[in-house]
Amino acid sequence: MLTDERTLKPGLFPLPDVRVARNILIPGFRAATTIRGAFGWFTAGWIQQLAPGLAVYLTRDDTEPMEFTVAPALFPAERRAVERGAQMTEEEAAQLVADVFVEGRVDAGPLARHALDCLSWMIASDSLQLRIAVPTPESNYHPKLWLFDDGENQVLARGSGNATGKGVAAGVEHLDVDVSWQRDSRVPAGIAMLDNWSTGRSPGITRVFDLPEAVARQIIQTAPENAPPPGEYDALAIRNRAVLRRAAPPPPHRLRIPDHLEWRTGRYAHQGDAVEAWEQGDPRERGVVAMATGAGKTLTALICASRCQDRLTNQPFLIVVSAPSVPLIMQWEEEVRKFGVSPITPTLGSRADTKLTSLFRALRGGGTHVAIVTNNMLCDSAFQATVKQKLQTRNGPIPTLLIADEAHTLGAESFIRNKPSFFDKRLALSATPERQYDPDGTEEIFEFFGPTVYEFGLDRAIGFCLVPYRYYVHACTLDGEELAEFEALSRRIGAAMAAESDEGEDSPLALLIARRRIIETATSKLDLLRAVLRRRRPRDLAHALIYASAKNPEQFDRIGSLLTELEVKWAPVTQETTRNPKGLTQILDSFGKGAIQVLLAKKVLDEGVDIPTIREAFIIASSTVEREWVQRRGRVLRMHPGKPWAVVHDFLALPPPLWFRRGPNPSVVGIVRTEFGRAQAFGRHAQNVVGQDGLDSDLSQLSEAFWPRSSVAAAQLDNPGDLRVASATPGGKLW
Repeated sequence: MLTDERTLKPGLFPLPDVRVARNILIPGFRAATTIRGAFGWFTAGWIQQLAPGLAVYLTRDDTEPMEFTVAPALFPAERRAVERGAQMTEEEAAQLVADVFVEGRVDAGPLARHALDCLSWMIASDSLQLRIAVPTPESNYHPKLWLFDDGENQVLARGSGNATGKGVAAGVEHLDVDVSWQRDSRVPAGIAMLDNWSTGRSPGITRVFDLPEAVARQIIQTAPENAPPPGEYDALAIRNRAVLRRAAPPPPHRLRIPDHLEWRTGRYAHQGDAVEAWEQGDPRERGVVAMATGAGKTLTALICASRCQDRLTNQPFLIVVSAPSVPLIMQWEEEVRKFGVSPITPTLGSRADTKLTSLFRALRGGGTHVAIVTNNMLCDSAFQATVKQKLQTRNGPIPTLLIADEAHTLGAESFIRNKPSFFDKRLALSATPERQYDPDGTEEIFEFFGPTVYEFGLDRAIGFCLVPYRYYVHACTLDGEELAEFEALSRRIGAAMAAESDEGEDSPLALLIARRRIIETATSKLDLLRAVLRRRRPRDLAHALIYASAKNPEQFDRIGSLLTELEVKWAPVTQETTRNPKGLTQILDSFGKGAIQVLLAKKVLDEGVDIPTIREAFIIASSTVEREWVQRRGRVLRMHPGKPWAVVHDFLALPPPLWFRRGPNPSVVGIVRTEFGRAQAFGRHAQNVVGQDGLDSDLSQLSEAFWPRSSVAAAQLDNPGDLRVASATPGGKLW
């Protein structure tokens, strides 16, 4: 507390007779939680003189950034330090801390010895916020005011000493100190002055710039080596006014739709239709755009954001993009750069807090700024509180847009409990926005983002922005042990449903998941995959993707071992892989060049990841969620040079038909119908549906084994562990 510092007392103190730095300013730094100031001359010398108190202030976790409003003329070294800090990246700022401070600790000794570096670092880390006041031609900006505030009490120090080394320690100056706990204090008047000067509400100030904008506009000029005598202040003010008049406009930190994009007319006119639908759908600019993989959801969203920015008439604009996975964040980062803005990605790498600090420091200088975050970060309470606080300015809240990619993933409980409602404009993207089996989650998504304003389905996308495909269904039966467990679980499911139990391991949901795991991870699927790969000839595999179950790590490992046995060059793509963006990029580059034949993945590649070189997919495990089917099919259908069509292999695991026809539990009938239903949905748009060896013929033979009819030959899958490779499965090189 300021009142605990015994040397903090009101009075008029001469310098250097009284050690004002030691008795007033350093104690103020030690005790305050907020520090503000206004100075005509500003150098790094004050850092040297006040380092013992400044170090304490910088290392406490209850302090706010210091706010100083200074004149536009800085001495050469200070000008370089200030401009360096305004443009420094978070990596450079972190490295500077490591270079200057011992083991990253902010100590008084290094602060004093490296004052200019510390000035740059404080600006870069948002510990010090500078505003640049440009005076009118007939005046000059030359205040000298310190304000220390601990949240309850304030100390106001003003006088002839600037924020320079001599000004606080050595010059023949004076300092007049007021404290708020004294009767008739002039502290409120001093606070009003600071408020006016920091916002330009003064007849002698033309305009006040936040530091990033001042640097961009080249407002900051180099002062003479020494402060001019009083008679030259007017000339200096006139020069500063001339500087403002000829200041170059800031470099465009704004989204710009690339000239080559064809989105209003022609082949990609559907993107223009989607943009128009979102803009006209809700006056608050909210809504869901449902577009198939490859139709250009990302580009459409960035066009919406660019046009939204242009309607804001040069206001600062924050865009936050949320995505469910690291690969998607990397893709968004690449696409945003094509629109002329370098986004921040707090989730990638380290120092998320520093990246966010840099973002908000830059946002104060105007322009459009983009942050790309994971869904987890978007739903984080601390992240939301920080963003919400930083959006509030003296000129009102900064406009915002939230773009949610694969928005169906936000129907989860973490989002529903903690929605970021402070985003005023909202755009949700998904090929399948509805959450199957979760009407409540679906309703929450549409309630937050608004209704679907535009749809571009798979039927329109195939042959337009997705390649045609051929679909082959391979089947196997459960082995004896799996069949016994499957049958036991089916009986327990029936009993649990009859008892209306909904808790613990015996709840219908838990039992259904356990039974589904048997289908997804059936042992026979490994033998079936071996047979299919041998038909395809392992050495001829190229640009292939294999999906394993996320429910059993053993299946993933066994598939990897099989690929190694067959001398197939493969690489895993898992959650662990995606935590290393550099390593993931290397894997995908090698895959694109053909050095890696097969990517072995789990669910991590389900959500919109763009790997257009994939030509062939083997779906070993699939859930009952139709959205997953659509997403996985989309992974292999992306257009790419030399890829006229794609191939999808689907693997069904079923109970033996003889056992099935004995009159099984109705829930078993349901799960078999679900497997056939997925195959029919997958094959609906395939090229090879008709013909003697076509998909319809294969599915008819499989269906005949379970529901016999006299007109169709049944597939031979009578025994546990039986296999059936689709009759038309091609071998060798396909393209």
